[in-house]
Amino acid sequence: MSFLGSGIRHQPWIWQVTVLCFVLGFLLAGSVQTVSGLKRSGTSGGNRIGGIAQQAGAPIETVLKQQKQIEELLKEKTKLENSLALGEGPQKALNDELQKMKLTAGLSEVTGNGIILTLQDSKTGPPSNRQFEAEDYNIHDVTIQRAINELNASGAEAISINGQRLLSRTAIRCVGPTAQVNGVPMTSPYHIKVIGDPETLAGGLTFPGGFVQWLNSYDPEMVKIEKIVKKDLVVPAYSGSTEFRYAKPTAPASQTVKKSPVSQTTDKDTQ
Repeated sequence: MSFLGSGIRHQPWIWQVTVLCFVLGFLLAGSVQTVSGLKRSGTSGGNRIGGIAQQAGAPIETVLKQQKQIEELLKEKTKLENSLALGEGPQKALNDELQKMKLTAGLSEVTGNGIILTLQDSKTGPPSNRQFEAEDYNIHDVTIQRAINELNASGAEAISINGQRLLSRTAIRCVGPTAQVNGVPMTSPYHIKVIGDPETLAGGLTFPGGFVQWLNSYDPEMVKIEKIVKKDLVVPAYSGSTEFRYAKPTAPASQTVKKSPVSQTTDKDTQ
């Protein structure tokens, strides 16, 4: 505890980080509440025709605006955290470990090589004698999830869909004419940015009998892969809620206090 003592107790950035955390928490709560309302109101059926504005209108704009504010606050918070790294010793070590954990958790914007996978509904649809296959010519949540599974198996290190960063808890599901990612509705086309080795990622999608060949059997225009090899592909940080309501860290066994037989007997007698 000494390295966090008087040396940094009175530094002004402490108060800046504290205020920033309060504002960030307020925006996160508002974003979660708005998204929850969208989920409750967006469960009605519908076909794949239509747009986000027709389904939800202003609430979606509110969610996107709040997420933009959260992204800016997270960037500012990272700058303040990095002020720790200007020092030496424990302060720098603490910040280095913090930034590493944020990178692993998907809370940092990342840049690197990778691919951009674009999925979109077919513009032509099935032949006239195969209208019963019309749904197969649209991109559904299961289509996106299948692509994500292949990308993860091919070593993807960071993935976003139309600006939404994917985490282990991210849900991808269809609601009416839209797909929801992190609770945010979006429609075709879906631009999936993936950081990793471009050749390996593309190979995981294009092997014989794989994902791309499957979509091409319906319409080759439904899928497109662009390789990015100049290390300028940017995947944004996750900007949704990170609250855990039920999961708690498990205390180490050495910190677990066991009652002795004497104390157990005493407790029973006192009852």
